Amino acid sequence: MKILILAYDFHPLISIGAQRPYSWYKYLPDGEISVTVVTRQWTEKISSPLDYVVEMPQKAYQESDGKGNVIIRAPFFPNKRDKMLVNFGLTKFALARKMLTYFYAFFEHLFFAFDNKATIYIEAQKAIEQNKPDFIIATAEPFILFKYAHLLSAKYNIPWIADYRDGWNTNQGNYSRDILSKLLSSFYTTREKKYIDNSLFITTAAPTYAAALQKMHPDKEIKVVYNGYDEEYIKGLDEILPVQDKFTIAYAGTIYPHQNLEMFLDGLNLFVKNEKISAGELKVCFYGSEAQPEALNRLLNYNNELKEYIVTTNKVPYGELLRKLRASHLLLLLSKKNAQWLNAKVFDYMAVRRKIILVENDKGVLEKLLSETKSGDSLNNAEDVCRYLKQEYTLFKQGGITEVAFNAEMAKYSRKNQASVFSGLLKAKI
Repeated sequence: MKILILAYDFHPLISIGAQRPYSWYKYLPDGEISVTVVTRQWTEKISSPLDYVVEMPQKAYQESDGKGNVIIRAPFFPNKRDKMLVNFGLTKFALARKMLTYFYAFFEHLFFAFDNKATIYIEAQKAIEQNKPDFIIATAEPFILFKYAHLLSAKYNIPWIADYRDGWNTNQGNYSRDILSKLLSSFYTTREKKYIDNSLFITTAAPTYAAALQKMHPDKEIKVVYNGYDEEYIKGLDEILPVQDKFTIAYAGTIYPHQNLEMFLDGLNLFVKNEKISAGELKVCFYGSEAQPEALNRLLNYNNELKEYIVTTNKVPYGELLRKLRASHLLLLLSKKNAQWLNAKVFDYMAVRRKIILVENDKGVLEKLLSETKSGDSLNNAEDVCRYLKQEYTLFKQGGITEVAFNAEMAKYSRKNQASVFSGLLKAKI
């Protein structure tokens, strides 16, 4: 079997969006599937929003693993909005950039001339004409990739699969509700239904996403392929011990507006005051938070008394991040009640086997996952947070730590096993 994957985010970019298709490139060949990936060129280091829009003007080129699996890297040409960001930074001309963002978000779906990702479509056409695949898979965001797969499927009579890492119009992250956002959302609804209409089936990263997508696409078969953790990156982590000089709590990655960060901070404040904890005894590390100006402001200005306990960083290389998580005593997972959102970082947390605390208990998919894998606990309020931190801090002062044992439920969520699930779905359609 031969498949063509359209993926905007891809290795060497280390993000949740990049790791998903990269794991398929690595592990689907184990199931006798030949893989070609068409992606964009990426710099080795991505540490700020500016790095995402740096021009990559060289011609497309290919990489091969020597076994028939190929990566085609298309050039990237920033649009006017991107160039403004590079030339003037994040603070200047924000309104103009916002208007251009809306402009491109609308017109890229109508005309290739306004689409700075279209080089992926061009290279995908070439790849199909050279070696026609059995299936096309488009994994999004960006959802413009669904347009490409829709067109390629119709042109070359190749079935395609729509992979939602999260929702499009059903996305938890659609927070802005100004008039332009509402108009764009309405436009996206029509495009989404149009693109998905000729897809073979849909895959997505969580059962809650599948339920929401089923309402929008009632006639489509929808399957869950989880993100998972990559065994390649967790080798050797068992040797890392938690830091001994400070009780350490770690959070990795993006802080989203809907997550109940404040509940955790309130509980942290109660714990610090009740136990009279000094700054030398505790640190709470938010890795990657300095790349999120709004979230950083929210984190640092909620309670000035907590600033001396909080450590913020820019983005940390993935392998180094896992080592830092392993060296912590507790891992913080943020959500809110009824969020219906499966944070992909939970699988990395699970793999490093440090106790996870979910704040606020979502009463849903995350609570269920932590319970099934015995990898953490779900907390309902600030008082729960305070009690839990006191319990684990007491253990830390005694020289101990709550151990999390690897088990069969955790093993199901390796990326290799999830690629096997995907392989089975594809073979069932041959």
